[in-house]
Amino acid sequence: MADTKKKVIAGEEFEVTQPYAAGHTLTEIEAKVLNQVRSENIANNMRKAVKEAIENGTLDQVRAVVTEYDAQYEFTTPSEGGGRKLDPVEREANNIARAAIREKLAESGRKLKDVDPEKLEAAVDALIESNPDIMKLAKKRVEEKKKVADVSVEGLGL
Repeated sequence: MADTKKKVIAGEEFEVTQPYAAGHTLTEIEAKVLNQVRSENIANNMRKAVKEAIENGTLDQVRAVVTEYDAQYEFTTPSEGGGRKLDPVEREANNIARAAIREKLAESGRKLKDVDPEKLEAAVDALIESNPDIMKLAKKRVEEKKKVADVSVEGLGL
């Protein structure tokens, strides 16, 4: 039987199967999807460096950096990047976890931007997974925001 993972959908937790494991033989479409995600991750992670290189006129030099990054790239824990749509509770949970990590880094004089993006996303995911109170707080905040928005919009005559 496949492993499962808790996943928040519309603010509610569900068990979702994780059918893939090391050694799994990929179908053609699975390989295409993984290659697409990999290339998008590389593009997202290198975008800032490429933009800076364009501005500085050092595009040829950054090409080598991108090639090296591509050669060394390995998937890590699923991240929030890559344009994945988060439900409001997931987004709030991510904000809470990032704030906690930001505070911890600040204690040692570091900032979120000092951390490798993939490691940061893995840390955010790990913090949320290991601390159920984050999801509870996120759900509560989203419900409160909805109540405030509902009350505020009623009086606008729209």
